[in-house]
Amino acid sequence: MPEPMGDPATATEAAARLLRADILAGILPPATPLRLRMLADRYNIGATPLREALSRLAAQGVVVSEGQRGFSVPPVTRAHLLDITQSRQLVEPEALRLAMQHGDAAWEDEIVASFHLLKRELERRVSSSEAWLDAYEAKHHRFHRALIAACPLVAVKAFCDALYEQKTRYRRVLKSAGLFADRAVAVHEELMQLTLARDAERAPAALALHIGTTADAVLRVFDAAPG
Repeated sequence: MPEPMGDPATATEAAARLLRADILAGILPPATPLRLRMLADRYNIGATPLREALSRLAAQGVVVSEGQRGFSVPPVTRAHLLDITQSRQLVEPEALRLAMQHGDAAWEDEIVASFHLLKRELERRVSSSEAWLDAYEAKHHRFHRALIAACPLVAVKAFCDALYEQKTRYRRVLKSAGLFADRAVAVHEELMQLTLARDAERAPAALALHIGTTADAVLRVFDAAPG
């Protein structure tokens, strides 16, 4: 088994980052056992930082701890997807409402900048390209983070981020990430405009609707999937 690379803390951070990326992108499929030897060969990282990374990701819900049997990638289930969606619809619009109360000019600038980056990425859409999907997901996540960045409740923002990442995994595993690309520019532009206008009623409602609409598309793919 490879030796840990460099500083143990750095190796643990690298292991957690690589594992998270592969799980969220669906490269490590749902319910895959995460054996230390397999991971060490894959990432060229030693057992100790890998074990620490797995424990950290288990605490965040990114992997499942199975006691003496080790760790695995979480399964995908309809119930869990609905749980993620409804949790986001409760928490994220409230975070947006607080962000609109506290946001300054720099917050507004980041919303505008992240929207234009997302729009540009959507305009060069190549839905069959994993590289494009990676770029799209990064810019989409940046936009949603920007909307609530001025929320003063750090724990709430962290929870929103964790829920968003779990939803990302469903989109990637079920190959539904690009389903609404044609409409995405208009939807996100509306979210931007309502937020910049500090519309405390319509902006959170539009965000909750957007979360629900994209979840409905993923659920349709899930229900149509074989098995």
